[in-house]
Amino acid sequence: MTTMTKEGVVVENNRGNLLISVMRNEACGSCAANGTCGQKKETLIKIFSPDDIKVGDKVILESKASDINKYSIYVYIFPVIMMVLGAFLANLFFKNTNYDLNLMTLIFVTIFLLISFLLVKKLDSKIKSKEIMKVRKI
Repeated sequence: MTTMTKEGVVVENNRGNLLISVMRNEACGSCAANGTCGQKKETLIKIFSPDDIKVGDKVILESKASDINKYSIYVYIFPVIMMVLGAFLANLFFKNTNYDLNLMTLIFVTIFLLISFLLVKKLDSKIKSKEIMKVRKI
């Protein structure tokens, strides 16, 4: 089992609800578009920890690589699949009709994209209750 780790600094602690700043230095530092792509140099992560962690403490965030990969597929690949499905169904249903096929395809793609966003949002609310990431104080 491969574990992904990131080092961060606690920015806020609201009764165990931590806001952790994680710097993006590994990938961004070697990228040719470094500084011009619009990506932030830091990511803020919200996580709960019952441990005695204070603002300014350095922490390690750990998670299983398989979990991160699985949820990345849900967030990035699933909406694309839904859009392709919407385009396919629009072409299937409206190919030999008097409706404007391009307009119907656009409508179906938009509807399926919105459905995928709603499903990803629902998945996100379920994931929050699971402990995918663990926090350790350094």
